[in-house]
Amino acid sequence: MLVYVINKNGKPLMPCKSAKARKLLRDGKAKIVNRCPFTIQLQWFCEENVQAVTLGIDKGSHQTGLCSVGFGQILFSGIINHRTDIKDKMTARRGNRCQRRSRKWYRPKRFLNRAASKRSGRLPPSIFANANEVIRVVGKIPLPISRINAEDVQVDIARLNNPNLTGTSYQQSNRLDENLRIATLMRDKYQCVSCGKKNVQLQAHHIVHQCQGGKDTIKNLITLCQQCHKKVHSGQFTLDVDGISGLKDQIAQRTMQGKSLIYQTLEAVAPVFKVFGYQTASFRKSLGLPKDHDVEDRSVATLDKRTVVPYHRDNFYTMKFRPRQTRRRYHDLPQKGKGRVPYQVNAELNGFRKGDIVRVKDKWTKQINSIYSNARLAFARVKGEPGSATPKDCQLLLRGQTIVWNYSV
Repeated sequence: MLVYVINKNGKPLMPCKSAKARKLLRDGKAKIVNRCPFTIQLQWFCEENVQAVTLGIDKGSHQTGLCSVGFGQILFSGIINHRTDIKDKMTARRGNRCQRRSRKWYRPKRFLNRAASKRSGRLPPSIFANANEVIRVVGKIPLPISRINAEDVQVDIARLNNPNLTGTSYQQSNRLDENLRIATLMRDKYQCVSCGKKNVQLQAHHIVHQCQGGKDTIKNLITLCQQCHKKVHSGQFTLDVDGISGLKDQIAQRTMQGKSLIYQTLEAVAPVFKVFGYQTASFRKSLGLPKDHDVEDRSVATLDKRTVVPYHRDNFYTMKFRPRQTRRRYHDLPQKGKGRVPYQVNAELNGFRKGDIVRVKDKWTKQINSIYSNARLAFARVKGEPGSATPKDCQLLLRGQTIVWNYSV
């Protein structure tokens, strides 16, 4: 495990080993500024001689992978677990506003006065938060990032019509072009067009065989599972298809909303270069690595120079987000004899508040999710770990964190 280092002025430096960090802390030449990821700050001004560090980003809707590579090894890797509750909360708020507006019958409607909702280029709150989470995590990585490789889209539409346009080195000579294969699977919604199976090994089948003059084009390819593919080639049944197109109408360029905001903001950190998903998939398969988020990010980060970096999870982190506060004041339905019941009764207990990171009984590191009325601090339920504790058993580590970092192997 590496220890991350920042200079006295706050600029990130190259990480060091645990033994060197312990010596610096023992001699008083450094201090701890963050526990996860574990980061120390030097107490003198260093020369700031750093090496090139490349950050690979594999953006997803629910999870985003990150991997930083420098001087031939993985310096940082992790997965961002994005929030998925924003849309539901916006829907609930819209319903509450509608009900409240119906009770204010004497007041003119004001829902058309919100100019922000009609602003040009505005992103929906869920998509904006999704993109902003990536930007915030990249800004918190304690490494001197000099280059950012981001996987933009999975398929290069320009190469579908002319596979020999560029990048022929990304594919092996004895197998189908990876760009065409993935495009075929995406067009057919990742299921066999014969039996309709999903979540199985899928293959791209030539409708007109290559030995009969069939070409490697999107119209001459169809998705089949492994069993159906064998049956077709063995002559057990014949496909009654003439060719399928329509890919452009279904996936366009697969440009996800919010990516332009990510690229524009990260340009202030380091130059951003875009790569295609089929390129990283082909590079990963050539190295014989399994398909996983951190493996894909490693391929994205090393694709430009195609360097082989040993794969490990010694510096792997998972990140999740939680809202700092809630705007909700009351429960939706009143209770009999109580009327409108406040939603958040216990906001603080003995100096502890929701969102604080605490050490429970000098063993577990937990985040306070809520405060019970029986004077106990509640945490996320994990098997083998306490679900709640009293304030006397907790030690405050960090105050009110909205980004929760967890070190995992």
